[in-house]
Amino acid sequence: MKVFNLILALPFLLALGVAAHVFGARAVKAVLWAWSPLATGEPEAYRYERLVYPTADPKMTQIVAVAAAAGLLFWGGLVRGSVWLWLGGLLVVVAAVVLDLLRWQRVASSANYLWFQRGFASTVHQVAIENIRDLAVEETAARGFTLRHGTHNQLVRLRVRMADKRVVALPKTDAHSGLDDVEAVANHLRQRLQRLGDRRALDRASSDASVAARAAAQEGPQKDAELREALRRLRKNSLAPKVPRAVKSDSSS
Repeated sequence: MKVFNLILALPFLLALGVAAHVFGARAVKAVLWAWSPLATGEPEAYRYERLVYPTADPKMTQIVAVAAAAGLLFWGGLVRGSVWLWLGGLLVVVAAVVLDLLRWQRVASSANYLWFQRGFASTVHQVAIENIRDLAVEETAARGFTLRHGTHNQLVRLRVRMADKRVVALPKTDAHSGLDDVEAVANHLRQRLQRLGDRRALDRASSDASVAARAAAQEGPQKDAELREALRRLRKNSLAPKVPRAVKSDSSS
């Protein structure tokens, strides 16, 4: 009976290891979002991040395996009655959280910039929205297995093309859980690009109007001078009209 109870306890303790990682990582990430946001100098508007358990990615699967190993140590501590195995399980949970943070990929957008980071210890990349030419939300089928979707997985990412035609592929995440967040970032960027385009068109129209006004201002005095010269000639001709030549008389008659 005791062996049967221990066998039944195995899946529960594996789930405990996974749950400990989920809640621990979620709490730490919430603190890091507040303490170290991607955007600096202006507030974040929208964001998305790569989710661990729903995303069919080998690096995410490794994090899940580490969390499950913590649950296995918990079960070993229950079987052997060892406190050290329980403590080892807690340390493995911490290791899973640390590994999660090292592989944490996140994206944020602000009023004037797009930001992304691949791993919390990695460099935060900043992209000026005015340098973006266009963008697209890209969905692809994913191989692999996840606890939430089994083998039926989809990945989604934001794909940005710059003005110099470079393509920036932003972090992927699970399409089932993260599509709305990715679309929110994409729609925000599209709105900002539309406003920038409208502003540039207005600036071009204003510049063209200024050039035309200067040309008209320069052309006006020239036309006035031509009119004054024509009027002067008319007045001169009216004061000294042309007299026909006198006819020489014949004195011999």
